[in-house]
Amino acid sequence: MRKHFSKCPICETDKGYVLSAFYPNVQCKSCKAEWLLFDDGMELKGTSREGWDRELLEKKYSFQFWKALKRPEPKLVEETYAPMCYVGGHSDYRDMAMGYILLKPDSITFKTEGISFIEMDLEIPIKQVKGIEVNTGREITFQRWFLIGAWSILFKKKTEYLVLTYEDSFGMLQRLVFEPEGDAKRKIHDLVNLVRSLTKHSQ
Repeated sequence: MRKHFSKCPICETDKGYVLSAFYPNVQCKSCKAEWLLFDDGMELKGTSREGWDRELLEKKYSFQFWKALKRPEPKLVEETYAPMCYVGGHSDYRDMAMGYILLKPDSITFKTEGISFIEMDLEIPIKQVKGIEVNTGREITFQRWFLIGAWSILFKKKTEYLVLTYEDSFGMLQRLVFEPEGDAKRKIHDLVNLVRSLTKHSQ
């Protein structure tokens, strides 16, 4: 799979692949799409978290087809993801904050509301976003503790956290780490996929 696709043909991430529980299917580590490989192509056996590839399920195509596959352009006016708890990562914001993320075609904003330790109203142009991913508490604790500081000891190892990386006005990379709750937790992967699509189309 890596020989033909350094990046997943569905989600375009380079996290790699693993053998599926349905051996010998191969699964993307990121979006969870599954394929059955043949000498002359591959068949999609399991759809991704992105969902738009459902029409390709149980269909076999050549490697060239999968290499030329394009995501549909995102159709978005604006979408709110709440509640969302900021837990650290940014050099200017050291305390936790409760609020929501507002996603628009040209920007992503985090704004506090209700009871919160600090006040934040941070709007990031999509063109300045450098990466977005979902990591577990274990990945956060061991890989990003130096960026997040003391809050890393609070992370629950099996909880999924949203990590947003962007370039600020000084050219410095900043990271925002959030713990989604409630409805936001169920929609976290949709948010990641939308931001990735918007970022790609803004380049």
